[in-house]
Amino acid sequence: MPARVRFVDVPATPSSTYSDATLASSPGPMTPPALIPSPLPAKGYRPSPTLSATSALPPSQVQMNKYLACLPGVGSLLLWDLTQDCNTARLRTSDSWPTLPFEVLATPATTPKLASITIVCGGFPWAITVRPRGSDSPWGSTPYVTVGDVLFTLYRALRLPVTDAEISDVRDSALRQRVKDAFARRCNSIADPAHRDVEISKRIKRVDFLCDKRMFQGLSLVPEGLPSMGLQPGVVWRLHVSPPGAR
Repeated sequence: MPARVRFVDVPATPSSTYSDATLASSPGPMTPPALIPSPLPAKGYRPSPTLSATSALPPSQVQMNKYLACLPGVGSLLLWDLTQDCNTARLRTSDSWPTLPFEVLATPATTPKLASITIVCGGFPWAITVRPRGSDSPWGSTPYVTVGDVLFTLYRALRLPVTDAEISDVRDSALRQRVKDAFARRCNSIADPAHRDVEISKRIKRVDFLCDKRMFQGLSLVPEGLPSMGLQPGVVWRLHVSPPGAR
């Protein structure tokens, strides 16, 4: 039996001051976050343990890495069109980094470090589980989720194909048309005719369900978790997106 599209029941109230569609204007140029490693910890320091996704964490004690967070008044520090490869993500405030350096990609995605996180997005039917990439990770294998793991997993998950049955299962005809329009725009944006034809042949992908809101604007905590999926507080994060040019 073909898989059915079932929309994830994302809590209506985001944990930050943003909605998925509305982002505050940028307050102006920002100083790029420093990449200089912190001094060595004091004697007696004990690194925080890596926690599993089944651990219930008080929301006030969980923080997203600044490179991935949806920041009040700013949105995301990253400039990333989610229809493009994760290697194209870069800092909004830096012209010197064509891609993010390994020092950034290798940093823990959350504090405390987590063995997995789940990402949801309003209007997007699928929950995305992020785990450490493992031994093939260019930025190093870790037992916890890193910034690079989040970017890589988001890209791979959004590039998964959507079957005709899944499209037909979307009961909202207006949404179904917006998804098809997003697919057409994505393909038409490819300059090379041969590459464009290849992409058309691959049909609709999950990224097209973001419709016109394809710019990454960071992650914010869903404080209550997702009880319907057995996910405890502290491990579920909302993906904020916006149309190109919106801040």
